[in-house]
Amino acid sequence: MDTPTPAQSYAAKCRSLESVRPNMRDLRIVLLGKNGSENSQVGNTILGAEAFRSESASYSKQHSKRISGAVEGRHITVINTHLLQPYLSHHLIIQGVRECVSLSAPGPHVFVLILQSKDFNKEDRQRVKTVLNLFSEQAMKHTIAVTTDEETRGSIFTSRNNTIYNLIKECGGRHFRFDTINPGQRSELFRRMEKMLKEGHKEYLICNMYEDGVTTTGKPKLNIVLCGNDSTLKSSVSRMFRGTIIKPMNKILPQKEMSKVCQKREGMIHGRQISVLELPALSRLSEEEVMQETYRCLFLCDPGVNHFILVTPVCPLTNEDNAEMEKIKRIFNSNEHFMVLFITELNVDQSVIDFVESTESQSVVSLYGSWYDVMGLKDQRNSRQISALFDCIESMKTEPYSLQTYMTAPEKRVRHELEEKLRVRDNEIKELQQKIKTLAPECLILNLVVCGSNGGLKSFISNLILKQSERRSELSSECVRRDVELDGRLISLLELPALFNTQLSEEEVMRQTHRCVSLCHPGVHVFIFIIPDAPLNNEDRAEIEEIQRIFSSRINKHIMILIKQNPEHQTAELNEETQSVIESLGGRHQFIDLNTQVSVLMEKLEQIVEENSGVCFSTETLMEAQMEKLQKFDEMKRKIHSLEKWFQSQCNYLQTCMN
Repeated sequence: MDTPTPAQSYAAKCRSLESVRPNMRDLRIVLLGKNGSENSQVGNTILGAEAFRSESASYSKQHSKRISGAVEGRHITVINTHLLQPYLSHHLIIQGVRECVSLSAPGPHVFVLILQSKDFNKEDRQRVKTVLNLFSEQAMKHTIAVTTDEETRGSIFTSRNNTIYNLIKECGGRHFRFDTINPGQRSELFRRMEKMLKEGHKEYLICNMYEDGVTTTGKPKLNIVLCGNDSTLKSSVSRMFRGTIIKPMNKILPQKEMSKVCQKREGMIHGRQISVLELPALSRLSEEEVMQETYRCLFLCDPGVNHFILVTPVCPLTNEDNAEMEKIKRIFNSNEHFMVLFITELNVDQSVIDFVESTESQSVVSLYGSWYDVMGLKDQRNSRQISALFDCIESMKTEPYSLQTYMTAPEKRVRHELEEKLRVRDNEIKELQQKIKTLAPECLILNLVVCGSNGGLKSFISNLILKQSERRSELSSECVRRDVELDGRLISLLELPALFNTQLSEEEVMRQTHRCVSLCHPGVHVFIFIIPDAPLNNEDRAEIEEIQRIFSSRINKHIMILIKQNPEHQTAELNEETQSVIESLGGRHQFIDLNTQVSVLMEKLEQIVEENSGVCFSTETLMEAQMEKLQKFDEMKRKIHSLEKWFQSQCNYLQTCMN
């Protein structure tokens, strides 16, 4: 029994994978034709959509395009090529065939040869045969000729173009007359394709031969992006991946002379076509340059990056290394598309392994997931190791990191960070609630939070309620809790530090507010906001706005405003601004001074608890208020949409330059 070739073994595996699709048959179709507009028209008819733009001037300069869709119960993939353009050199045709083999992996089912009687001669016929033979000697058996011009819409055998006639005979007489006004022509074309495959007893063509003697196992092309701070190291790894000779590291241009733009290089290694892109060190670029180069990187890796490889030397990291890693993580925000590759100039020995397994190195790995590898630039095992690495990337079946993935990365990162903070806070809250439950029955607890910008006034009201005389600093930035039992009831009173304070970061403000509410189990019954009996100053106004921003309007039904009066000048009149503030916070207020009876104040507070039926402002309420802020990300989406338009304009510009 003959031993199967690597290409046949790979194809057998792909056939077994295709059998998993229960109700939809795959059909991969390659379009071959001189006229770009005609090719696009046929491709759009097959897909039942305006998938390919009808371009002629710039079409011949573009790469092959692949578009897929569900059509008439089949999963159709159409690859629109430029391989029959007369100006193409033999080398470019070979490169184009390789690209098409990758796009149609594990192999094309049908070649649709699109012909026009008025524009097809003997040279064109020879070019068709050359291109098909580059795919496989059996490619002609998978070919259907489609004629699109008026002359051939009659019988092809009456056509004056004998070259087309002879070519159709070589295709086994398989000919289809394309007619845009015939609504059933797509179904008829599919029927003929199915008949051809059935008669040939083959599902798809195994492409394993090129005229230049290079063979491929049918493995799909991989797009690899090398990133990191060390440009010299990235260049060495790129050469290693592409199977070229690696120069000594000290003979390569210094890093400061390396290009600041993304570099793309292609190669064939172990029967697999790869594109290796070297991303410049992003931490050395301006924000505009970062955006341009990351976008250009993804544009050059259409339909996406199979894997990003962070290249780092086997040595302690510098501040520049750390800055670059953090920036890459923040911009791309993906673990499933990243791995860390540790590189040593010599061979991999035990000392190298020990360094890679150290805590510092593993912390780098954890930043991007869990996958890492180590290689030596002069290690004889590299060839086998690189092949296994590429096979592993392919076996992951991860969707490529596309431009669309890049667009949504900022919003995804912000949401993830906020959700992670809320998760940590939630765990802390649950632990504290569990401890507090043992203190007293909920019905005998009254949880109060005193807030405001004036630390002296907060201490005054706290001491008044608790019947204590403790003195506290007005500059305290920590949430303070005091407990006392009064008339058979446990009162927990917390002083919330002033939130509008330049000494507190946004993160510290959120930590203190979460801690304040979490220390009150099952929640805060009443927030006591105390202000002086005088026109509000800037600090008071800012503090009120900050309270409303953080706790939202949900806090209004739990607020009591206390107005501290001067014993020498008491009045029941409120100025207009203070009255407006009181109304915006629920409308409850009480004047208070040194002669105020605590029992009167407590009755007012109890009344608020009764009005709310004992329902507290809990940690869940606070988290819901925080989650509502996520709606503000709509604005971010609009900005991203604007960026997308900018990116599209850049895409059109780059495309024009490349053409």
